[in-house]
Amino acid sequence: MKDSSKTKAQLINEIIEMRKQIAEQKKSEFESKRVEKALRESKEHYHTLFNLSPSGIILTDSKGLILMVNNSFCKYNGYTPDELKGNNIKILVPDDKHNNVNLHIHEILSGKILKHEAINITKDRKYRNVELHETKISLPDGKIGILSIANDITERKQAEEALKKAHALYRSLFEGVPVGLYRTNRKGKIIDINQTAVHMLGYPDKQTLMRINVSDLYVNTEDRQRWQAMIERDKIVLGFELQFRQYDNTIIWVRDSARIVRHTNGQTLYYDGSLEDITKRKRLEAQLIQAQKMEAIGILAGGVAHDFNNILQVIRGHNDLVMMKVDETDPLYIDIKQIDLSAKRAASLTRQLLFFSRRQQMECTPVNLNTRIDNLLKMLHRLIGEDISINTELDPELWTVKVDAGNIEQAIMNLTINARDAMPEGGTLTIKTQNINVDEDYCKTYTYAHPGKFVCLTIEDTGIGMDKETIQHIFEPFFSTKRTGKGTGLGLSVVYGIVKQHKGWVIVYSEPGQGSTLKVYLPAVSIKPKEESKEKISLEEVQGNGERILLVEDEEEVLGFTTKALAENGYIVYEAANAEKALNIFEKEAGNFDLIFSDVVLPGKTGLELVDQLLSRKPELRVLLSSGYTHNKSQWPVIKKRGFKFLQKPYALADLLRAIREVIV
Repeated sequence: MKDSSKTKAQLINEIIEMRKQIAEQKKSEFESKRVEKALRESKEHYHTLFNLSPSGIILTDSKGLILMVNNSFCKYNGYTPDELKGNNIKILVPDDKHNNVNLHIHEILSGKILKHEAINITKDRKYRNVELHETKISLPDGKIGILSIANDITERKQAEEALKKAHALYRSLFEGVPVGLYRTNRKGKIIDINQTAVHMLGYPDKQTLMRINVSDLYVNTEDRQRWQAMIERDKIVLGFELQFRQYDNTIIWVRDSARIVRHTNGQTLYYDGSLEDITKRKRLEAQLIQAQKMEAIGILAGGVAHDFNNILQVIRGHNDLVMMKVDETDPLYIDIKQIDLSAKRAASLTRQLLFFSRRQQMECTPVNLNTRIDNLLKMLHRLIGEDISINTELDPELWTVKVDAGNIEQAIMNLTINARDAMPEGGTLTIKTQNINVDEDYCKTYTYAHPGKFVCLTIEDTGIGMDKETIQHIFEPFFSTKRTGKGTGLGLSVVYGIVKQHKGWVIVYSEPGQGSTLKVYLPAVSIKPKEESKEKISLEEVQGNGERILLVEDEEEVLGFTTKALAENGYIVYEAANAEKALNIFEKEAGNFDLIFSDVVLPGKTGLELVDQLLSRKPELRVLLSSGYTHNKSQWPVIKKRGFKFLQKPYALADLLRAIREVIV
C-alpha cells in the first residue's frame, strides 16, 4: 500500500514541474505571436516604405524580369505595378539601348554597383531621363536578383540643356556680335575678349592679345588715365573716343563704352566694355556735309527730272527748228548753236545727278570701247588741262562688250579725272585696251575674278601714286585723298559700282611716287556692235510723206513743239492731251493712223494702257513712246520687254525724226 501510493512531496514536485511546462509553453506561444506580429509589422513597414519612397524602386530577377515595382516608378511611367510585373525590364528601354541593358545586368551580377543615367520609355511612348543606382541582392527563394533605385531627372536634364543652350547662345552672341566685347580687371589684365575685338585690333589670335595689358593698346597714356578716372567716378563710361595701336602698329580710332562690375562688398572686380571701330567714321566726318549735298541734289534731281526734262525738251526742240532754218553763215547761227550746247549740257547734268541718285536706267548694247574712247578724247583733253598729255594704245581687233554706253563713258571720265588729280604738276595719261583670256590660275590669285574672255581697259598715270593702305580704301564711298573741299570721294566708288553691275572687276597697281595703273575688266560678247553714224542727217532723209500720227502729250509746250516739228516735216498730226481724247480721235478717224507717239505718264491712264487699247483695235499700228522720267514711272522694263521704241526726254529734233522714220519704215 505504502509502495504503490505517492508521497505528498512527490505530488507537489510533479505539480510544480507541470506548471513549469505550462509556463514554458505559454511563454513559447507568446514569443511566437510576438515574432509573428513583429514580422507582420516589419513587412507592412517595408511595403509602406517601398510604395511611399519618392524614388522609383524596381526588383528584377537575374534575367531582367520585373518582380516588384513601386508606385513612384509607375507614377512617371504611366504603368500600374501589375502591368509591369512579369515583363522584361527592356519594355522600359528604347530598342537601340537593349544591348546596354544586357551589359549592365552582366556587370551587376558580377558584383559591380552601377550608377548611371538612362532613357525610359513611358506607357504613352514618351522619353524620360532617369538616374539609376543598381546592385544585386539575394531573393527570399535564395536566388539572385537586381535592385534598381530610379530617380526621374527629366526636368533637371531639361534645365541643364537649357542652361547649356543659354551659355552657348551667350558665347555665340559674345563671339559673333559685330562689336568688340571685353572684360579686364582694374590693373588692365584682359580676362576675356571676343573675336570681333581680336580682329579689330589686328591680332593673330585671342591668346596673343590676352597676354598684353590693355594699357599697351593706348596710343596716348593720358587717355587711359582719363578713362579710368571717369569710370571710377561715374561707374560707367559711354562713347569714349580714343586711339588704339593695332598688332602691326597701325593706329585706329575706337569708341569705348564700359561699366564697373562690383563685389557685394563694393570692391571693383571687373570692367566690362564694348569697342567700336570708328576709323572710317572719323575719316568720313570731314566729307559728310559734301556727301549730304550730293544726296540732296540727287533726290531733288529725281523729283524734278520730269518737269525739267520737259522744259529742256521745249528749249532744245524749238532751237533745233530754228537751226534747221538758219544757214551756218548767218551771224545768228553761232548764238543759236550756243543755246543748243547749253541745253545739251543741262541735259547731261541732269543725267549725272540722276546717276548719283541711282535713278538712271541701264540699257546695255553691244559697244566697241575704242569707239567710245575716241569719241571722248576731245572732252578728256579739256578736262585734264594742257599740262597733261594723253597717249592711247587701242587694240584694233578689240572684242565687243555689252554695256550701258553712258555709264561706261562716265566710268572712263571718272578714271581720267582721278588720274589728273594724281598729277598736280602735269604728266602723262595713257589709255589702253586689249583682249584678255582669263584662266583658272588667274582666278586663284584674284578670287573675285571668273574665267572667260574679257576686254581690259587700262588707265595709267605718272602721278604721285598710292600706298597699300590707300589702295585698300579707294573704292569706298566718300573716301578721298584730296584736301578738304576738293572732290566728293564718289568718283572711284561710282566706277567700282558701274563695273560690278556689268559683271566685271577693277585691279589697282600703285606705289608712292611711281604712278598708278587701274585695270577694268569687262566680259566680252560675240555680238558685233552696231555701226554708229556720225553723218549729219538731212531733212530729206527724215521727212514724212503724209503719214498720219496720233500725238498724245499732256505738257502743252511739248505738245505744241512736237506738233509743229512733225507737221513741218511732212507728217499729218492729230494731237491729244490725254488718253481719253486720244481714244475719241482714234474712233472719230476710224483708226486711220500709221503711228501713235505717246508720253508714258499721262493723267488718268498711262501711255502703255492707251497703246494696248489701240493695238487691240488695230494690231498693225506702230508705237513710239517717250518720257521725262528715268525711274519706275517711265515703266522702262515693260517697254523694253515689249520691244517698243522709246525716246528719253529731252531729245533732239533729229533724234525724234530718226526714231519716227525707224518705226514707220
